[in-house]
Amino acid sequence: MLKSKVMHLDMSKVRARMQLLNRRILPGKIRRGLTIAGTRFMTDTVTGLPSTPIRRSKDGNPPYRGSRKAGELRASGALFVDGVKKGDTIEFGEEATGKYQPGEYGGTPLVPTSHEACVVFNAPYAARQHEVFPNKTQEGAGIHFMSKKLYGNGVEYIAVVARSIRL
Repeated sequence: MLKSKVMHLDMSKVRARMQLLNRRILPGKIRRGLTIAGTRFMTDTVTGLPSTPIRRSKDGNPPYRGSRKAGELRASGALFVDGVKKGDTIEFGEEATGKYQPGEYGGTPLVPTSHEACVVFNAPYAARQHEVFPNKTQEGAGIHFMSKKLYGNGVEYIAVVARSIRL
């Protein structure tokens, strides 16, 4: 509060509104934008080319003899925003059970006043399928199925977050 003999200026309402903006409104808008952009990235990873691999047999018979069903890699995708699970890719797994879905956030420690979207594919063989094995049984699937979307569409994902922050 500023007082002088001529003028009295009370900034308490402005200060309270700025705290509301900084502590509630903007973080909520940022989380919403990260959820939208993260969901788009996660979906693009599964459906865009090169798509996330799904094992197919060449003769039409079920491709697995064990407990792993076709589509477990695709069904293992999850989105976390600020450590809270916001979505998954189970519906893209066809026969998959979603048994590799992460139950909780396992990423880097979250720093106060910062925000993060984390997309993971949690199948134990996800990294190997992303980096090697160029010959896939699913047409259109390929290596670098995740990073190509991030590099190719990163500006679009950032724009989604920026538009959500607008006041």
